[in-house]
Amino acid sequence: MIAKAIKGKGFRGAIAYDLQEGKSVLLETNMAAGEKGCVQAFSKEFGVVRALRPNLEKAVCHVSLSLHPNEKLNDDDWCKVAQTWLEDMGYNNNQYIVSRHTDTEHPHIHILVNRISLDGSVVSDSYDYKRQEVVMRKLEKEHGLVQVLSSHEVGRKATTKGEVEHALRTNEPSARMKLQNIIDTALARNANTSFHEFAENLLVQGVETKLNKASTETVSGISFSLNGVSFKGSKLGKAYTWNSLKNRGLIYENGHITRYEQNKSNTNKEQSNTEYTNGEQPNAITSTTQRTGNLGNAPFPFESTRKPEAEKQRRITESFERLEQEHQRSEQRSTEKRPRSPQLSR
Repeated sequence: MIAKAIKGKGFRGAIAYDLQEGKSVLLETNMAAGEKGCVQAFSKEFGVVRALRPNLEKAVCHVSLSLHPNEKLNDDDWCKVAQTWLEDMGYNNNQYIVSRHTDTEHPHIHILVNRISLDGSVVSDSYDYKRQEVVMRKLEKEHGLVQVLSSHEVGRKATTKGEVEHALRTNEPSARMKLQNIIDTALARNANTSFHEFAENLLVQGVETKLNKASTETVSGISFSLNGVSFKGSKLGKAYTWNSLKNRGLIYENGHITRYEQNKSNTNKEQSNTEYTNGEQPNAITSTTQRTGNLGNAPFPFESTRKPEAEKQRRITESFERLEQEHQRSEQRSTEKRPRSPQLSR
């Protein structure tokens, strides 16, 4: 079971989303509007309690609880799940609405709850993400659901607020989540997977893979791109860095050249031969590409590796050089425009 929670300012939009006619079922609420309530009635009732804390910026807590597509819970069990989440997260005296959406393949419910309690106190949101993961593992055991690893166990980077909002709005996982799932699936097919096979499997799924090989002839990192959105392995999570992928079963031998590397090498040689034939020196881009030995299944080379401090110092030096050149040109122009003194007659 996966939980995605966001906090917001206004109730009306969230209510309208949760209670879409023909796409959702109202399962439970403790509000006076009851099961026959409409968006306007619920919004007005939330607003009465909202007025107890006018300075609280985000009073809305909106969470979705999702199952695997092959799992199922009846409405009574969903209500038990919602009550457990509310109680364990500290919402014991708060307004709430629980609804189940029926327009997606994966079964899920939405819980819309007022962070302001009926007595005017505010439910703390400290460490709510970690506390929520504990609740999910508890619910999985209670209802016999598939046990999902928590984010710190699986090594995944937690989704951002924007990604959660996108998933709720479109019912589609974010690019980061898609990449994590595709990579996990590719590695899970075999206990040990060669980089050649790994890159081919990802390419079938539309994922471009780029390795960065430093001047020391060692691979220094990996990057993935899906539909124009790119992430370094570390941005997907600790489990997706180059060293972690090797520990998970990805095999890469420095002495073995895959066809991806061979094609890249041949391309670089052709560029180099063409340049020398014309009597020109290789340009900076070609030199960097040859030095870093970019590998992978992507059509374009990955950027070269530079140490952050060295890169910073290089930019500073270049800036001072440009300033000095500009100063010299300014002095030269000033000298050329300076009027000559009239010659004194003898």
